[in-house]
Amino acid sequence: MTNPVRRPKIVAITNENPDWPEADTQEADSAWNVLLTGLEQEGYTYRAFKFFDDLTFLDDFDPREWLVWNWGEELAGRPWSDAEVADEIEQRGFAYTGASAHLIRLAQDRMRVKRHLQAAALPTLPAIVLRDPETASEWTTYPAIVKGNNQHASVGIDGDSVVHTTEQLARRVRYLRQTYGDDALVEPFLDTREFQVAVWGNDFPEALPPAEIVYSGFSDVRDRLYTEEWKSVRASRGYEGILTPCPAPLDRPDWRARLEIVAVSAYRAIGLRDYARFDMRMLDDEPQILDVNVNPDLLANGYSVFVAAAQTQGIEYAELVRKIIEFAAVRMPRAT
Repeated sequence: MTNPVRRPKIVAITNENPDWPEADTQEADSAWNVLLTGLEQEGYTYRAFKFFDDLTFLDDFDPREWLVWNWGEELAGRPWSDAEVADEIEQRGFAYTGASAHLIRLAQDRMRVKRHLQAAALPTLPAIVLRDPETASEWTTYPAIVKGNNQHASVGIDGDSVVHTTEQLARRVRYLRQTYGDDALVEPFLDTREFQVAVWGNDFPEALPPAEIVYSGFSDVRDRLYTEEWKSVRASRGYEGILTPCPAPLDRPDWRARLEIVAVSAYRAIGLRDYARFDMRMLDDEPQILDVNVNPDLLANGYSVFVAAAQTQGIEYAELVRKIIEFAAVRMPRAT
C-alpha cells in the first residue's frame, strides 16, 4: 500500500531588493502573483512573504505542517546567494521546493557539473577553466564560447562570448575577471540546433517535451545565443526574433527521444529533485549538455520553457504548482 500524498500548508517566500529597477520589481511581482493565484486555485492554505535579509518569520511555523515554496534567489542583495537562503530554510527543519543548498552550490560551478556528467558518461563538450588572460594560448579549438564559470544561466553571455582567436579569448577572460570577478569556462562553440528540456520528479523523474531555440532569423553567429537580454527585454531584437516551438523537434523524433533520455539520465546522475532544466545543442545526432538549471524560471508569460512544456501535456500552471509541492512534500518531517 502506498502512502497518501501529504497536503501541507504552504509558506511561499521570495526575495526583493529595494535597489532593483522598477521594471525588475514589476516583473518579479507579476510572477509572484501568478504563483499565489495558482496556490489559491489548488485550494492550499498559504502565507506569502517577501524578504531581503531576514527569514526569521519562518520561526512562527511548524515544519511538520508547513512546506516552504522557495523562490529565494538571493540574500541581502548578494548575487548567487540562493544557497544561503536554502541553508536558512534547512536549519529550521523545513522541507522546501526545488534544489537543496548542496545542489544549488554544485550547479553554480559549471566545471564541477561537467565533471559529474563526464563521470556518468553523459555527453558534454570538453572544456577548461582559465583564470588569467595570459593563459589563453592553452586553448586551441575555435570557434569557442566563453562563459563565467560561476554565473547562473545567461549572465555574462553576449555576442562577444563567441571567440575565434587567442587574442579574442584573452580579452573575454579579462572581461569576466574585471566585470564579475569570475573565472572563464571555455568550450567549443556549436553553431547547431539548440534545445531545452524540462525534467521533474524524484524517484521516477520524467522529461517534459523539449523546446527548440530557433535562431533562423539571425545570420551572424554572435546573434545565435539565447542571452539574458533576449530572453527578457521586450525591446531587444531577439525577444521577438527568436522562436521557441514546443514540442520539438517535429522533424527528428529520434532526436527528441535522445534529448529526453539524456536529460533524465543527467537529472539522476547529478541527484536533482523536484524540477530542473537542461540546455543542449546537437553535435551530429548526439545532444551535448551545455548547462544545468536548478529551480528554473516558472514564469507564465511564455518565457518559461518549463511552463510551456507542461502546457503541451495539458498541465496548466496551478496543476504544475501542485505537482511540485507533492514532490517536495515527501521530505516533510513527520509528527512524533
